[in-house]
Amino acid sequence: MPRTSVGWVARLSIGKKLALSFSVILILLIGSLSASFVYLSRVNSYVERHHRITIPGVVTASEMLRNLSGMQTHMHQLLEHQHSTAQTISLKALAEIEHRTLTALDTYQTAHAARTHPVLYGMLQQHGQGDLADQESQMIVAIADGMSALRAQREDIEAATSQRAKNLSAAESLYQQTATTITDAIASLIELHRKIDVEMKIEGDRLVEQARRIVIGIAGLLGLLIVSIYLMMQRLVAGPLQRLAATADRVAHHDLTAQFEPWPTRDEVGILANSLTAMLANLRERGTALMRKTKELEAFTYSVAHDLKGPLREIEGFSSLLEKQFDEAGDPQVTHYIDVIRKSSLRLTHMIDALLKYSRLEQQDLPRTRFNVLEMIGSLLADRQSQPTGITPQITLNLPFADLYGEPVSIRQALVNLLDNAVKFSRYSPAPNIRIGGQQAPTERILWIQDNGIGFGADQKEKLFGLFERLHNAQEYEGTGVGLAIVKMVADKHGGRVWAESSPGTGSTFFLAFPNGQEAASRQEIVKRHS
Repeated sequence: MPRTSVGWVARLSIGKKLALSFSVILILLIGSLSASFVYLSRVNSYVERHHRITIPGVVTASEMLRNLSGMQTHMHQLLEHQHSTAQTISLKALAEIEHRTLTALDTYQTAHAARTHPVLYGMLQQHGQGDLADQESQMIVAIADGMSALRAQREDIEAATSQRAKNLSAAESLYQQTATTITDAIASLIELHRKIDVEMKIEGDRLVEQARRIVIGIAGLLGLLIVSIYLMMQRLVAGPLQRLAATADRVAHHDLTAQFEPWPTRDEVGILANSLTAMLANLRERGTALMRKTKELEAFTYSVAHDLKGPLREIEGFSSLLEKQFDEAGDPQVTHYIDVIRKSSLRLTHMIDALLKYSRLEQQDLPRTRFNVLEMIGSLLADRQSQPTGITPQITLNLPFADLYGEPVSIRQALVNLLDNAVKFSRYSPAPNIRIGGQQAPTERILWIQDNGIGFGADQKEKLFGLFERLHNAQEYEGTGVGLAIVKMVADKHGGRVWAESSPGTGSTFFLAFPNGQEAASRQEIVKRHS
């Protein structure tokens, strides 16, 4: 459909578009029904005309045949009875029958006048039977002439009877011949009537079939109209809304490069599109400013952390020298203070190292590839077993898949952090037990690490993956508060997700989900655009 043909429709509101659509359908439906009723009325009128012609024609033709038979019978009786009274009765009966026959003929002529109606005559012409009407007219004229001749002959016989004429056989013979001629004419008329009646029935059937086709055509036209209106509404309303929803979904997934389709109309869709476009522009401005501040903060954090490492190394080195000197002096209090300085500097060094890892990871692009994660976890566990770490927990590995799509180094770091976390918080259990497993979903693969440690409450879930967030103090459980933040950063960089399930005293399970190949590529593209 050309754009110009629906341009004025596009400027209407959605409510007016719906009202216009229903109005068009209603108007065409009323028009179609009216046309159908008119045509069906024409068919009904034709059928009524057919009945109005056929029944009187058949009745009057049959009545004329009976009358002629009665006339011949009375004429025969007239010749057999020589008594004047009987002859008079027969003649009166003949006159009465003639009158009834002429009345029947007039009735048939009335039907014939209806038969010669332009519609009916046109039907006969259309069927190539136009001569039937002419032949019927000729038969009617012949019957009328014959009846006139019969009347004249009856009057002659009546005159001869009143004069006491003895020989009436010649007149009777002529009368019988005329009656036979009229009878043959009526028989021919009936045959013509039958043929015309057949043509009328054929025409009636044709009109009914034509009416059926018209109704089917109207129904098809209405169906086509409804489909056209549906497609137009799909294009003018549903389609734009679907595209707006798809773009809004991309924006909801942090793809600020998405563009809302400009909609030049003033309807609700256009208003919504303009509002969403303005909102997206505002989000872009704020996002750009936020990214600029974030990059500045990341650079500052990296610079500060890097610059602090030098002084911390010096503090640690000098504290070691002091510890050796005062250890020889044998002052336990001074030795304790120096030990506190060394441990604090080491803890701060570890925290800065973790912060640098976090900062570097945040600024890196992680090229993805498909690698053997089962082999990676096996290597990681072998490395841990070779290190003297005191109590060694029982670790069970049961992974239902071997390959994973992602960046191997960062994923290894995330797994190391989760495993260290599980070992740390389950070390006071009577029998530390750690299970590593996974599951496959249609769009992602999930790794999980479960321990039987101290666990945590539901109200602490929100604090788990925050930077420098700790659920316990450093005297109870060592740590920097950066490890789980790095795990979340790895998941976010891959377009994945991380979460934990636990309750106090029952251990914890940490889940790390990575999208599959094509899904991961699309999420990676969104993350790149957002960053």
